[in-house]
Amino acid sequence: MYNKPMLSLSQCQAAIDAMIADFNKDPNRRTVDMAIVDDIGNLLAYARMDGCHRPTFALRKAYTSAVRRMDTVAFADQLKTQGRSLADFNDPQLIALQGGLAIETGDGRLLGGIGVGGLPSGKADEDIARAGLNALGKL
Repeated sequence: MYNKPMLSLSQCQAAIDAMIADFNKDPNRRTVDMAIVDDIGNLLAYARMDGCHRPTFALRKAYTSAVRRMDTVAFADQLKTQGRSLADFNDPQLIALQGGLAIETGDGRLLGGIGVGGLPSGKADEDIARAGLNALGKL
């Protein structure tokens, strides 16, 4: 029998709420969308802010962080240092843009990924995603 830790709906909702609160510290910027996926990239929670006219790369950032087990900025760096491209993976959902974070337990077990998209700076997307990750606390 397997005993696998998983994110609950209430944890995901708390993370989404924290990301919205973080965004609202400066609401005069372009709106974003936010996604949380499980350890194999299945969608657990998604929110698109009012005025976000189309989905951005939030889901792909969360997916990439989960299936690659690393933050998207680290994945982009890995591609560069290894001389590889996204095409080498033959997975159209992978993306190498900052704004996705891996969600892990305190002992390093992967729970999923969290991603934010829509702002001109991937760093700003990541900062909002980190607010969601911090809301999950010690897992």
